[in-house]
Amino acid sequence: MKRHAYLIIAHQHFELLERLVRALDSGNAGFYIHIDRRAKGFDEERLRRAVKDSGNLHVYRRYRIAWGADTQIRCEMLLLEQAVRGGYDYYHLLSGVDIPLRRREEIEAFFEGRTESFLQIKPEADNAATLDRVRYYYPLQSRIGRPREDGGFWYGAAQQISYECVKLQRALGVDRTKAAPFAYCRGGNWFSIAHELAAYVVERRREVARFFYHSLTADELFLQCLACASPYRDRIATDNLRLIDWERTEHGGCSPHTFTMDDWAMLTASDKLWARKFDPDTDAAVIDALYARIG
Repeated sequence: MKRHAYLIIAHQHFELLERLVRALDSGNAGFYIHIDRRAKGFDEERLRRAVKDSGNLHVYRRYRIAWGADTQIRCEMLLLEQAVRGGYDYYHLLSGVDIPLRRREEIEAFFEGRTESFLQIKPEADNAATLDRVRYYYPLQSRIGRPREDGGFWYGAAQQISYECVKLQRALGVDRTKAAPFAYCRGGNWFSIAHELAAYVVERRREVARFFYHSLTADELFLQCLACASPYRDRIATDNLRLIDWERTEHGGCSPHTFTMDDWAMLTASDKLWARKFDPDTDAAVIDALYARIG
């Protein structure tokens, strides 16, 4: 049986994280979990009791992850670097508010006999808006985070400073994409990739730092760019196996729809392996129903 590393990024609703880990736990699984440094109420010992062998569960609390900042990329690289040392067959990036749509045995069976990586890559060509995310430096993005109208004086000031910083870089001709040893492309940041591609990405940590740190929402670019330039580009299925509804966005378009019982038909008809996102404060019934469905 293939061995699976689950890389999970969580910052709240740790009861959901516990259920996710318990549902995926097996002798073939390892868990590499990052808990946001700002998170409160996390009980690591309780989470360890959710797995049969606590030695298969690794917890990190290194970053305060902000929307659009490079902390998301740094976190993903941390989890990949740690997991690759274990020599797993597949590496799956999940959030702490994901739910499996299939039983653990079905998920593991899906990957048996496969060698391809599952990573969303959008067919669109490079465009100015996409390239501007990585063309310039955004040193304040970890402070700014998700766009909001009620951020107050200091939030507005940080936004303005960031805007002026980009404006100055444009005037000075700054463009770090010119030296990039790959073409730029993008897609969703959640993935299930094979060991060879995971190891390839980890080996290029310096390229990741040079071309994607201090960027804007480049967590949707860095893995796609490296994957398409890798020797494994012909072994990529451009389907990340996640059901995510971006048609009904939240938080000004920065976040996908939160599933509820109204979405039951969509959830149960899907051929994906996982769905995101869920919130027990929004609808706990759909969460209970999905876990009851997969046993």
